[in-house]
Order: sequence, then structure tokens, then C-alpha cells
Amino acid sequence: MLPSELKIRPTTLSDQHLVEEIFSDERLAAMGDTAFPQGYEQAREQLLALMEQGVMKGWFVELPGFGVLSAQFYAPSGFEGTWSGDTVTAPGVETLGRRGIGTACMALALDALFADESVHRLAGQVAVINPAALAMCDRMGFQREGLARSHMATPAGKRVDAVMVGLLRSEWAGAAAVEQRLLAES
Repeated sequence: MLPSELKIRPTTLSDQHLVEEIFSDERLAAMGDTAFPQGYEQAREQLLALMEQGVMKGWFVELPGFGVLSAQFYAPSGFEGTWSGDTVTAPGVETLGRRGIGTACMALALDALFADESVHRLAGQVAVINPAALAMCDRMGFQREGLARSHMATPAGKRVDAVMVGLLRSEWAGAAAVEQRLLAES
């Protein structure tokens, strides 16, 4: 899938039903140890309000004729200009039978995030047990900056190491460049 096939739109308070569907307890449980830890209910209830207030940024990436493919949520990390975020695919995306959906969705979200000149850096943590997410970060140009031992709690209550990743605004080539790279690889 290519970024140019998709549309991105900011979240609104009227999207609560989508947030509840994407982050339902059943979906998170089905994602296994690569999903969010237990107790995500409070965040699920507050996400859109925090975006409406400007505290967080969020987008839904959609495929025309299909609907929402991905939810993208970003928040300041506590250090000026540094943000962190999460991306989660929507229910039913697997029925499309297309490769590269996560990459295409995240490319559009990074364009939107870095359009805000106050965002200097995106930093994140990716569980070592999630090789697909690590590969996507590599495709986006994130640098692997270190390993945090026993950093993330899984839904099953285990602790796993996390790869610390970071991407500077000056390093982000843009969704169009990601698309060109994807086309060259196919």
C-alpha cells in the first residue's frame, strides 16, 4: 500500500466510537503481548478530549472505499519539542490482504506531525517482541538509540525489553520519499 492511496484526517470528539472499537479490550487482548498493557481504559476514554484541548495530536488514516485503517496518537514527552506516539491498526484491516499498510499510514501521520514546527523529535519505545513494528520504524528512518531492559509491561504481566527509537524533524524525508522507496523495492 502506498501513502498516496490514503487520506488522513484529524480526530474529533465525535470519533469516540472509533477509539472504543480500535482500542477495545477484545482487540487489545487479540494483539497479545505486543499490545498495550492492561488498564488502558482511562487513556481510551481521555484520548480525544486531550486532542481537542491541544495537549495531544491525533489522526485517523483512511482508505477511500474501505474506511479507517489506523489510529495515530502523539503526545509531548515532557522535553520541549520531543513527542512520543502510538499507532494501531483498525479492525478488519487484515481483510484487505495488502502489505505495507502500517508504513503507509505512519508516513502520512509523520508528515502531519512534523508539519508542526514545534515538533523537533519523535521518540518511542518498541517491544523487542514486536519485529514488525521495529521493521516499520527502520523503514521510516528512525534511529535505534538504545535498549531499555525490562521496560515494557505486556498485557500478560510479563516485562520485556524495548528498543528506544528516535527520528528528528531534519531526518524525516516525507511520505512522498517513503512512497518512492516502496515503489523502488517492488
